[in-house]
Amino acid sequence: MKKQLLTLALAVMAIAATAQNSAIYKIDELIQKGQLGAAASLADEILANPKTTKFQEVYNKAGQVQIMQFTPELIQASQGMPFDTLTFCTGVDRAVKYYTKSFEATQGVDAKGKPNKSDKKIAEDTHQRLLAMVDFYNYAAMFVYANGDKDNALRYFQSYVDYPKNPAFSPEERDSLNLANKENYAQTRYNLCMLYYTKKDWPKLLANAPAALEDHFNNHDIYVALENAYLEMGDSAKWEETLIDAATLEGDAGFSDELIGYYYTNHLSEKATTLVNNMTAQRPNDAMTWYIKGCVENDLNNDIEAAREAYRHCLAIDPAFLRANINMGVTYNNEIARRAANHEFDNANRGMYSRDTKDIFMQETRTIRDLYLESCKYFEAARNAAPDQPREWGRKLQGVYAQLRLLHENLDEKDVAKQYEEKYDEVTKICDAM
Repeated sequence: MKKQLLTLALAVMAIAATAQNSAIYKIDELIQKGQLGAAASLADEILANPKTTKFQEVYNKAGQVQIMQFTPELIQASQGMPFDTLTFCTGVDRAVKYYTKSFEATQGVDAKGKPNKSDKKIAEDTHQRLLAMVDFYNYAAMFVYANGDKDNALRYFQSYVDYPKNPAFSPEERDSLNLANKENYAQTRYNLCMLYYTKKDWPKLLANAPAALEDHFNNHDIYVALENAYLEMGDSAKWEETLIDAATLEGDAGFSDELIGYYYTNHLSEKATTLVNNMTAQRPNDAMTWYIKGCVENDLNNDIEAAREAYRHCLAIDPAFLRANINMGVTYNNEIARRAANHEFDNANRGMYSRDTKDIFMQETRTIRDLYLESCKYFEAARNAAPDQPREWGRKLQGVYAQLRLLHENLDEKDVAKQYEEKYDEVTKICDAM
């Protein structure tokens, strides 16, 4: 960045000077004497004089003086040396204002209804200088933010993203500037949202969030800021809407879990069911909507089959959907627990069998084994989908492998039991290392 700052600073200084009139000549004399402050004051006096007519030239010269004042500070910054932040920032502000007014002075008609005259060399100089300063508001924002000045950081960040709207630029140039600086503008719109969030300026945050979300730059943080803002404002409807958007539009399972938790805590199963049914109807090809429906069916409605059906839709769209695979596996574990509580597996759970109950024991054991195999399939899919996230699947696989080892031993399938023992040992090492 330092090299870029220095390059831009030198580029701004290298732009050719324009024609002069007698008043502007006095400004040049002061510049040659190194009296830049006096030159700036004289330019302002000329602009305030009601007899002044050559506004294009005077504004252009006033802008040049500002550049000459702040450029040494920019060079200092580019070299990592102490510099005057205030001189740089106010200089950029004034230079942009003067050059913009220089351009505007050539637009429209004069008091007599005649088109305002324009010196082509001055116009080109003005245009090129404005183009050369395109990044300077961003630098100003970062400089003042580093000094803890959030208010001016907000102002300069806003001026930076608005810069392509300068009237001196053609529509094609605006598009080109927006495209060339797309990533920087995305970062800046994000910065604006986060700064307004830290200042608890909820209206400004809400006003800036839509444009920032369109950039898809750290949208997770922006949605967190929005949901907290709505909580602070006491707007539960907007808070809920934000979570729904975050979950479905960004595919963030954390937001969907928070939403389901809210419905669960407040016993809103009917509302949740209506919501997820509408969501899946409107977005049948969206994996996240089916995932959310599966959570609602399982957690709020205790309908395992409906939950599995929803998760199957989700995984058909996205087989690597981590939480859907895990939740699907959990449904089989839950089914085993539920059926055991209903005494369907009493013989298998005794751990031994007599001659009279052997067939029942084996049948129940095979049923439990098959359910754990289904569970295992989805937990292993979760592992394959996110091998670097053992906290999500490690303990679950460890438990399933332990059960399958025991079940195959009870079915007198020693070789298979040995395989699951080895898998259990492998996952145990991973879990112990977490």
